[in-house]
Amino acid sequence: MTDATLEAARGPAPSRWRDHLAWALSLFLLGLAFKLLLIGQCDNSLPFYDQWDGEGAELYIPYLEHQLTVADLFRPHNEHRIFWTRIYDLALLWLNGQWDNRLQIAVNAVFHCAIVAGFGWMMAGLLGKRTWLFIWLPLLLTLALPYAWENTLWGITLQFYCLLVFTLLSIWWLGVCEPRSARWRLGALAAFASLVTMASGFLAAVAVGGMAIVEVLRNRGAWKRQAPTLIVCAAVTLTGLALKVDVPPHQELKAHSLRAFMVALGKFLAWPNYGEAWLAPLNLLPLLLLGWFYVRSREEHRPAEQIVVGLGTWVLLQALASAYARGQNGEPPASRYMDTCSFLLIANCLSILLVFSHYRPRLRFAPVWIAALGIWAVANGLGLWRATDSARKMLASYWYTAQPIRLQATRAFMATDDDHYFTRENRFFIPFPYVPMLVFLLRTPDIRNILPANVRESLKVVPSASGQSGFVTNGCDLATPDPPTEISWGSFGVGGVQATGAFESAPIKKSAFAYLEIPVAGDLGRPGLSLALIDETSGRGTPIFPRHLAGREWRNFMFVPRAHGFKVVARDDSSTGWFAFKAPREMGWLSYWAMKLIKAWRYVLAAGVTCLCWGVCSLYSRKPLGVSDSK
Repeated sequence: MTDATLEAARGPAPSRWRDHLAWALSLFLLGLAFKLLLIGQCDNSLPFYDQWDGEGAELYIPYLEHQLTVADLFRPHNEHRIFWTRIYDLALLWLNGQWDNRLQIAVNAVFHCAIVAGFGWMMAGLLGKRTWLFIWLPLLLTLALPYAWENTLWGITLQFYCLLVFTLLSIWWLGVCEPRSARWRLGALAAFASLVTMASGFLAAVAVGGMAIVEVLRNRGAWKRQAPTLIVCAAVTLTGLALKVDVPPHQELKAHSLRAFMVALGKFLAWPNYGEAWLAPLNLLPLLLLGWFYVRSREEHRPAEQIVVGLGTWVLLQALASAYARGQNGEPPASRYMDTCSFLLIANCLSILLVFSHYRPRLRFAPVWIAALGIWAVANGLGLWRATDSARKMLASYWYTAQPIRLQATRAFMATDDDHYFTRENRFFIPFPYVPMLVFLLRTPDIRNILPANVRESLKVVPSASGQSGFVTNGCDLATPDPPTEISWGSFGVGGVQATGAFESAPIKKSAFAYLEIPVAGDLGRPGLSLALIDETSGRGTPIFPRHLAGREWRNFMFVPRAHGFKVVARDDSSTGWFAFKAPREMGWLSYWAMKLIKAWRYVLAAGVTCLCWGVCSLYSRKPLGVSDSK
């Protein structure tokens, strides 16, 4: 093969990083905006299900009692060794001082969007910036649509994103780069790092080993070059199998018959039509077509092809593992596995791009293939529509309806220490189905001290000896009355809004956290109504001016506490308005900024659209926008 032919086989010359900046930013920002929108609709600081035992009991209590060891970080959680998730959880707790699921999922969203945008940047760098339109759409769909809602709303699922990033790095660096090079060594480290993400982490090394075997079969003389890669892949695979853990209660979740296994496998491979196992062969058509050309080609393989084939192989291996371990009665993949499933769609879309850009002259009966791929595209579009609709129905059942009930039950327990509030027929209406452990954790001082603001004990507000004239306990007119366990003070008395008066609390201790939130209802913000926090030492006040009236529901308003203790002072001099407030609740600084980020989704969306317009314009310019001619 001549040097010119070899250069052509390697694909386009490396492009400047600025060529892809706008597209990658648009992908990151738009995906993040849609995730933040979903998080805001299902606002959830309260830990849920596996977080109580996986984080609270197994991680935070030993850490806070100074008994956590390095070995504890590698202990299995169910079948998985979630080392990176535990490191991440400890880092957030150390920085924030609070255990806040909303903070975790906000950071998870940033991490996931960065992974997908980075993958798109990498593929565009290998294929050329003109391919961004074909790369961008499937990647955005994987971020914007809510089919993987469990990962988006559940803080303990970071391991799914860690699995993605270490898999992509393993396939790219270990599978594509020159053996023994610096990047190849980093790829080997990534392959070993994937072992402590999830139980199936070693499958990235299996996929890379398969790529190396194909190279050896195509060229017998390549075995010496591929030997280091095969050795590393074998070591990672054997280590992964040695780390495997069996969980007896989960044996019933496995596929116990060949039929159940094949049906579950078909549903995984038919994704997004995961309810129709018979569509799996059609769904795999683009990937199998590229694989056919990849195996039969005598030219040197392009890095982009190697990555897509390796990625497709990895998804197939994940499907086999999931069908075996979670294929009971031929069940389809759960929502939390669909971020992995979505890479089947991505690999298929990239396969179509590679087939028609590199192998079209060899494609016999091209009109037939185009028609078949058109059917594939329609089927996937309908599947995404149905998967999104199904996800929204699940969200309505498990979050929109259940989350307020979970929160109310937990707040009632914290106020009364009565565990009968967790007696529910529907197990999704309580934060954790094993009530004895939940109650034990909520009674443990270490856990109570790190609970998020919406369920932690409020600061103690007690009226001073001279100060509750006109403000009565639970004096408010709400659209939905508070449960009896909630305490507030308000100026809506027996005479309704005509009551006037003032409230002054006894001194309140200094807050240990960076922010305080205070729930307010009513007309605060209108003339004659005021609420302030008065510094106990200096006498200076921090008035609360809401931008919008709360009306007949509670709204939380944030402020920075004074350096010393303070008093709550409220006045109602209006005969036409009323307001009420609850005791302030402490909030960590990262929790505050996570809340601000979630509320700013519109601005993130606008920034993403701006970057997208910039990227589209750059496709038709002779040089990347923002790049000068000077050297």
